Amino acid sequence: MHGMLYPKFPDFDSNHRYLEKFQNRIERGEELTLDIFIKESKSQPTIARDASPDWTVKFPYDEEDFIPSSKSVLVNVSSKMLTKTKNVWLTARLRTLKGDRVAEAHGGMIKYDKMKAQATKYWLASGEVCEDNEERAYGSEVNPLTARGVPKMQVRLVYDRTHYPRPWKNAHYYPPMYVDEFWMTNDQLVKFPPSGEHSFTAEIHFSLMSAARWRFQNIMDQSIKNMATQFAGEDAEEIVQMRDLFANTNSYLLIGTFVVSVLHMIFEYLALKHDVLFWQKTDAETLKRYISLRAILGEIFCNVVLWIYLYDQDTGWLVLILMLGQIAVDCWKLTRVLEVRLQRSGLLMYPTLRSRVPHSSTDDYDKMALQYLSYILVPIVLVYAMYSLKYECHKGIIAYLLHVSASMVYALGFALMTPQLFINYRMKSVAYLPWKRFVYRAINTFIDDLFSFIIKMPTMHRMSCFRDDIVFLIYLYQRHIYPVDKARIFDEDFVDSAEGTAEESKKDQ
Repeated sequence: MHGMLYPKFPDFDSNHRYLEKFQNRIERGEELTLDIFIKESKSQPTIARDASPDWTVKFPYDEEDFIPSSKSVLVNVSSKMLTKTKNVWLTARLRTLKGDRVAEAHGGMIKYDKMKAQATKYWLASGEVCEDNEERAYGSEVNPLTARGVPKMQVRLVYDRTHYPRPWKNAHYYPPMYVDEFWMTNDQLVKFPPSGEHSFTAEIHFSLMSAARWRFQNIMDQSIKNMATQFAGEDAEEIVQMRDLFANTNSYLLIGTFVVSVLHMIFEYLALKHDVLFWQKTDAETLKRYISLRAILGEIFCNVVLWIYLYDQDTGWLVLILMLGQIAVDCWKLTRVLEVRLQRSGLLMYPTLRSRVPHSSTDDYDKMALQYLSYILVPIVLVYAMYSLKYECHKGIIAYLLHVSASMVYALGFALMTPQLFINYRMKSVAYLPWKRFVYRAINTFIDDLFSFIIKMPTMHRMSCFRDDIVFLIYLYQRHIYPVDKARIFDEDFVDSAEGTAEESKKDQ
């Protein structure tokens, strides 16, 4: 990467012949003039040499003495102009004090994009169509487009003092200048009302860009375009989120995110490994006594609801497959304590659950905890369901039920852990909990907190990242206040001793 950003070229080739190199025609510190023109046109306009500029900047070509400049301009847009898919073009022309033209760059101040199909939403209580803020379609019926204003136009002039041999350059060169659109994401664009005259304020910025950053940006831009071509398309949600991640995230935070992403995968694997190992080695009676099975049942139900909701929202298959794997593991956990049988009622087949161990007092604690929770959760769910029915638009009854269910799962998911906390409180013990798994998952929840700040996600999902931190802190508090019998077998010791016993029996055989 360093070699690509800061290339070094030898002075001699493999035959020990001197390599001719070419340098920037602009001397360091030379005075230059930048003229900015704004013109409405169907395509990229041609500006006459004697045209009067809308803005002029004089500056020295020196990265140490250069001072960035900016100017606000009012851009007027009409529906007639948008219907003809015209644009307001910014033309930047760079020249020397002698009047020699150095470079020219163009950029549109209106961005046209393909219009995505959107399902019609209704007020379910009255059946009327919602008058939402849908954007007007421009262009042809076959290829409808949306039009949005670009509020920030960045003109970049590359400061390059590198000497290039052939084939990188064939003559002394002028530095490139262009209108930088890489960092402009769709959420920053200005939406226009459906009709009438429109206007918006655009900030024009002019600055020098180092050659290293210019090379890096070209590499990233080309990589994103290649991925868009091969996999999804440039307007796909994954490509948009990736561009937004690079555009709106601090560089040091971005590097830190890449590092902790690797750690996240490692800890997730270790958590799953120790979770399965704990449930595999612990007997059914101990599991039923110290673990809340109803919480696991609730977690399975919530994950199924979220899977259906995410599938309805066209979420990527990688996320859906990982969620299916988590649901499968939770279902397997139940089979360690409960016996699953299929019953037939006519043509209908349905599963029934039967405990493998006798009834214990823990069952009453688990049931009591859920009973107390239901007194709080059921009214909240009913109130939110009525609120959403009256004040929010939905695509249909099924979409409404999914939206309400997913929102309540996000908002009240921490309640799934409450029965386990209640059992710990009544038993005055946390010795048989899978603490290795809890620690690995807790580390991952703190990593998820970092992701929640830099990755675009719903507010409810962002809040759910912090609820797990609160639950784990309560678990730590319970582990601190409840005395532990040193002679009692812990989950880690139990697994280790079970593995040791198995090895000894093999040796005896």
